[in-house]
Amino acid sequence: REVSAILRYDTKVLFIKNSEGSHYDPDPGVWIEDEPTVTATDANVTDLGTNRSVALFGSIKQGAVVIRTQPLFIIPKWDNIEIGGKSYQLTTTRQPLDRNSLIVEEVVKGG
Repeated sequence: REVSAILRYDTKVLFIKNSEGSHYDPDPGVWIEDEPTVTATDANVTDLGTNRSVALFGSIKQGAVVIRTQPLFIIPKWDNIEIGGKSYQLTTTRQPLDRNSLIVEEVVKGG
């Protein structure tokens, strides 16, 4: 029996690309950090299921989520992803039909 799911694109996802213009300024002796490019979109974000987590990581991975973009959204070049103030790194990506599906895991800082 076929079950069709209606996806809700209700989570703000930020694709962040670090600036290529960051540089060292020898006069004051400081690193000048240019503003990154941020592309925001509303996406469907869900926890990675237990079975899928075991298949991908060999165990249950805390902080792993699936990001499904809206149809025809083009993912920009990015260095990291932020969702709800947390930073994520890419684990794997898929492109079924006309949408993107990213599996990402939370980057734990200082861990």
